[in-house]
Amino acid sequence: MLFADIASAKDVMSSVVSPLVLTLSAIAGLVFILILIYSGFQYITSSGNPEKLQASKKIMKDCLIGIVLIIGAATITAILNHAYGSQPTGTASNLPNLAAIKPQSTSPGLVGVLIDAITGMLQDLIQSIARPIISALDYFTSGTPLVADNPSVFSLWLITAAVADSLFVLIVGLLGFHVMSASTLGLDELDIKHIFPQILVTFLCLNSSIFLIDIIITLSNGMINAVKAGFDYSNVWTVLEKVTDSSGSTGLAGLLIMIIFLVLAFILLVYYVGRLVTLYLGAVLAPILILLWLLPSFKDFASNAAKTYLSTVFVLFIHVIILLLASSIFAGLVSGSASTPDTIMSLIVGMSTLLALIKTQGVLAQLNYASIGPKAIRRLSSQFVRGLSGTSYSYSES
Repeated sequence: MLFADIASAKDVMSSVVSPLVLTLSAIAGLVFILILIYSGFQYITSSGNPEKLQASKKIMKDCLIGIVLIIGAATITAILNHAYGSQPTGTASNLPNLAAIKPQSTSPGLVGVLIDAITGMLQDLIQSIARPIISALDYFTSGTPLVADNPSVFSLWLITAAVADSLFVLIVGLLGFHVMSASTLGLDELDIKHIFPQILVTFLCLNSSIFLIDIIITLSNGMINAVKAGFDYSNVWTVLEKVTDSSGSTGLAGLLIMIIFLVLAFILLVYYVGRLVTLYLGAVLAPILILLWLLPSFKDFASNAAKTYLSTVFVLFIHVIILLLASSIFAGLVSGSASTPDTIMSLIVGMSTLLALIKTQGVLAQLNYASIGPKAIRRLSSQFVRGLSGTSYSYSES
C-alpha cells in the first residue's frame, strides 16, 4: 500500500492554506463594503455626468467580480477539505533483480591479493563517507529552513533594507521632480494612477521582503509535509543506507557502481548547499531587487530574478515528489519473497533518482527562459500597435 492516509495530507495542507484564505476573505469583505459605499457615493453625486456614471458602474462591476472570485476560492477550499476520501489500491511494479556474479576463485597469488586489497579499500572508503552524505541529503530534502531564523541573514537583510529605503526616498524624489517638471521641460508625462500604487507596493514589500519570503517557504514546506503525510513510503535515503552497508557482498564491480553513485550524491549535496546559500543571498538582496522593480528599465530583470527565486524555493517540492516516486520503485524491488532490495538494482534506481534531482532546477530554468520570449514578443507587438495608433491620431489631427 503506497497511499496510506490521504486525510492526513489534507489536514496538513488545510492548516496552511485555510487560515490564509479565511484571512483574505475577511479583509476582502471589509474592502468590498468600503468600495461599494464609495462607488454608490460616486453614482449618487454624478449629477447625470456620463463619465462619472460609467466610472462608478465600472468600480461596482470590478468590486463584484473580485468578491465573487474570493468567495469562490473560499468555497473551493471548503469543498477540498471534504474531498479526497477514497484512495487507490494495488501493489508496486516488480523490477528484475541484478544479482552480482561472483568471480571464480583464484589461486592465492599476487592478482588475488591485489583484488582483495582494492576491494577492501573501496569498501572501507564507501562505508566511511556514504552514511554522512546520505544523512545530509535526507536533512536537505526534509524541508527548507526559514531565512529569518538565521541571525546573520536577518542582520544583513536589515542593513540592505536600510540602504534600499534611502535609495527609495531618492528615487521617489526624482520621480516627483520628473512629474513636476514634465510639462515645463517637455518630458514624457508619467501615469500618476499607476506610479503611486507601485510606490506604495514597493515600499511595503521592501520593508517586509524577508517575512514574505518566509511565508512562501512555509507554503512550500506545508506542501511537502502534506505529500509526506498522505504517502506511506519507505524513506529512499534509509533504503540507500542499507544498500551501502551490504555493498561489500557485490564484489569489485558493485563497489565501482557504488562509487559512481556516491559521486552523484556528492554533486547533489553540493547543489543543496548552494541552493541554501542562494536562498539566503536572495533574502538579503530582496530589498534592492524590489527597489529595481520600481524603475521601468530594470522591471524585467527584477521580475525574472523573482521567478528564479520562486523556482529555487519550490524545486524542493518537486524533489520530494521524485523521491516518493522512487520509493514506489524500491517497494517493487522488495515485493514478493525478498525481504531486502537487490543491491545493484537499488544502486541503479538511486543513480537515476539522483540524476533526476540534479536536472530538475535546470529544467525549471529552461521553462522560465522559454516563457520570456513570448512575453517579449507580445510586449513589442503592443508597443508597435500603440505607436501606429498614435501616428494615425497625429495624422488625423493635422
